[in-house]
Amino acid sequence: MPAAQSPDIRPPGTQDPPTPLPGASPAAGGTIGPAPEDLHTVDWAHTPIPGDVCAVPGLVRFDDKGEAWGTSRTWGPVLVNLERDVAYGDIDGDGRDEAGVTIGCHNGGGTAAGRLAWGGVVFGRRGSDLTVIGTLTPRQQLPEAMPTQVARIQIALHQVVVYENWFRDGDSTCCPSGGATTVWAHEGNRLTPGAPRITS
Repeated sequence: MPAAQSPDIRPPGTQDPPTPLPGASPAAGGTIGPAPEDLHTVDWAHTPIPGDVCAVPGLVRFDDKGEAWGTSRTWGPVLVNLERDVAYGDIDGDGRDEAGVTIGCHNGGGTAAGRLAWGGVVFGRRGSDLTVIGTLTPRQQLPEAMPTQVARIQIALHQVVVYENWFRDGDSTCCPSGGATTVWAHEGNRLTPGAPRITS
């Protein structure tokens, strides 16, 4: 397997701080940094990720454990972390895969009850730059329930499918009993969610 590469926008010789980088999160089409020819070789654990899923402004750079403390506009201090394997697929039909990274955040308490949000960020490559295609958030959510989990992201031509595990009333904090899928359409460099489809 080729050596992992990562966009590196920090000054030479500095360490990877477990804190968000300042500034606004890149909008769709925004640039993160330089990208390799093949996104499969990106070291996502050490790549700055927009903190939008957790309402953390700017980019988040994870430490060696895949975690980063940030200040959420919604919840205050939160621990942001990488959650799942990276999904790959060719969304625009150019013969090169885009990538979807699942992230989440919690209050740092170490229990399932402390979970605050789940979501994902889809990345592409424009020229030699790593760009943000869009941010994904679960669409099936009951009021007052625990936040819906993103179980998996699947990237296909002109769409991203998000597989969601949602909490029904009475579910324990560890174990959502509901399943849903939401198809996000990729049109004009934007991701637009459809209505969630309940699967269980």
